[in-house]
Amino acid sequence: VTITGFDLTSYRQSLIRWNHAISVMYGQCKELGPERCLMVPYEQLVLHPRQWMKKILNYLDVPWNESVMHHEEFINKPGGVPLSKVERSSDQIIKPVNLAALTKWVGNIPEDVVREMADVAPMLSVLGYDPYANPPVYGAPDSLVSDNTRRVLAGEKLWEEKARAYHLSHRPIENSNEEAASSTAPVA
Repeated sequence: VTITGFDLTSYRQSLIRWNHAISVMYGQCKELGPERCLMVPYEQLVLHPRQWMKKILNYLDVPWNESVMHHEEFINKPGGVPLSKVERSSDQIIKPVNLAALTKWVGNIPEDVVREMADVAPMLSVLGYDPYANPPVYGAPDSLVSDNTRRVLAGEKLWEEKARAYHLSHRPIENSNEEAASSTAPVA
């Protein structure tokens, strides 16, 4: 999914727009009810991908397939995962599920925005997040995710080469300005 219209140079504006978009999706999901819309906390999907993918596939009445645990092996292949050259997170999709995206924004948000986070993005509290937690505490990851994270961090050159091969502009993990806050995305 490509999300447009965010000024990624302004955390305040991005958070305000994120808050509005999430508020609309949250309201729609609540209106549809749990039989038609499943709330999926992104951080929990990253920390516990097997548990959450089983839950999501079961919800969608789709049989389990181990390939969902290895999406990076199906990039741009028939029936696989297509990449967008304009989506800023495409350089993450080529990697196995890892922890880097959960906190790479920490330390980049201006202090005035951090101080006003509860007002700038009130949906954080609605979704159960502490708007002042910087860095946030999401919980312990599954061992698969810990192992993936070690591999991703140790193989930075490999990921740069893969990004170039897919014609993506690679951004080092610690310097990206794209995930200003956590989100819970509904599956409808």
